[in-house]
Amino acid sequence: MKKNPKKILIILTGGTICSFANDNGEQASNTKKAQTLIVQNFRNGDSRYKGKQNVTFYTKNPLDILSENMTVKHWNTLIRNLKKYDFSRYDGVIILHGTDTLGFTAPLLSILLAGIKIPVFLVSSQLPIYENAANGNENFKTAVEHIINGIKPNVYVAYRNEETANGKAMRTMYLHLAAHLTQCPNHSNNFYSSDMHPLTEGEFYEGKETAQLKMPLLSLEKLENCVLKIDPYVGLDYSRFSLKGVKVVLHHTYHSSTMAVNPEREDKRNIGYTTASVMSLKRRCDNAKQPIELYIEPCNKQETYLYDTTGLVLRQNVGTSWRTTSEMAYAKLLIGASLGYAGEKLQNYIDTEINGEFIR
Repeated sequence: MKKNPKKILIILTGGTICSFANDNGEQASNTKKAQTLIVQNFRNGDSRYKGKQNVTFYTKNPLDILSENMTVKHWNTLIRNLKKYDFSRYDGVIILHGTDTLGFTAPLLSILLAGIKIPVFLVSSQLPIYENAANGNENFKTAVEHIINGIKPNVYVAYRNEETANGKAMRTMYLHLAAHLTQCPNHSNNFYSSDMHPLTEGEFYEGKETAQLKMPLLSLEKLENCVLKIDPYVGLDYSRFSLKGVKVVLHHTYHSSTMAVNPEREDKRNIGYTTASVMSLKRRCDNAKQPIELYIEPCNKQETYLYDTTGLVLRQNVGTSWRTTSEMAYAKLLIGASLGYAGEKLQNYIDTEINGEFIR
């Protein structure tokens, strides 16, 4: 009996995978041109599923930007369009996205699309797809083949790393749960996650079932750009940050869950804290017209820390995030605050696993 071809929706947002050189030789995003080339390259490639009898593609173009230009406003454009699409018409979704902010969009969508009944892949490329060395075409092929082979519904990233082992260059395709993806490191084109799955030739990964719930996407009107994310560094001065429009501050820590608490004392009684101390930030948050919540991550309130600096901060009624990536902590706080959660409700939201985001 003849089988109907699988239906895959391609959602183009821009990025290098959708870029072409302009008259100045600079790369610029062009999703209209990319939607033709990505399918053409797949049809002309070596996949055993490349024929039209196996798969039919449909396209949507909600964004056309280089991903370094991604903003919360652009995320809201994507969210607004995702709400319009009837996912029941398709067997899978592939979102073409740039690499620079993939590490933020992936965890965000893993939460918003939790409960989706079909697999969703985010696919990027380290070079424009018309170049032979680009990994985007293989990333796309891997996503298509896994959708056709029935990978379990969830949000994934397919990405081929170019690595070196024992002095030998090698290419390895990995599948990531989008919930665990981290940003691509500087000076590298590779992506990593805590449980990334390397694919051997001809192997198909069965995936992990998404949570059985109503998609949070449907409950969210829009994201509010109200979370300030701060990373510690030597010379950090908290007085330089504006807290206008901020509802939550997410403060990352050094590797031992520490941050500057008392780098300089303001008086001999050891009472005051300079603007180099996170305690000055906490006071600003507490004294704001509408109090601002301060979250520390990665930091576990239930643990006993070796350093009194960490202990002092944890005794100041701060929120904490411990079991996820930094990118996921930001995504969940952004979603939670946009849903109107605050105080204990927001902390409970952070502490509740939604779609396998906790790293074990």
